[in-house]
Amino acid sequence: MENEDAQQMLMEMQKNQQQMQQIVQQKEETESELQESKKALKELEKKEEGEAYRQVGNILVAKDRDKLEDELEERVEDLEVRKKSLSKKEEQLQSKLEEAQQQMMQQQG
Repeated sequence: MENEDAQQMLMEMQKNQQQMQQIVQQKEETESELQESKKALKELEKKEEGEAYRQVGNILVAKDRDKLEDELEERVEDLEVRKKSLSKKEEQLQSKLEEAQQQMMQQQG
């Protein structure tokens, strides 16, 4: 393996590792927001009809309970899709990293 090739491969691995860290962080943030949204939805389902409140910035705004429930359900669905997408990207990057590590080991050995 030429030195330039090894250096290029190492740079690519580092780039993939950085992307992996970003994806893991995004996935954790998404999971946290998903759990918060599910918890809010569960609490909202306990409430009968009428108004509920939603935080907008630093204030609470009155909103129709059913409308807020619909928004939360949609948010939960969106977050679940995002989480799946991030998991798929994470798996792809992990595969790339493992493949690159094997290539480097073969070239060195």
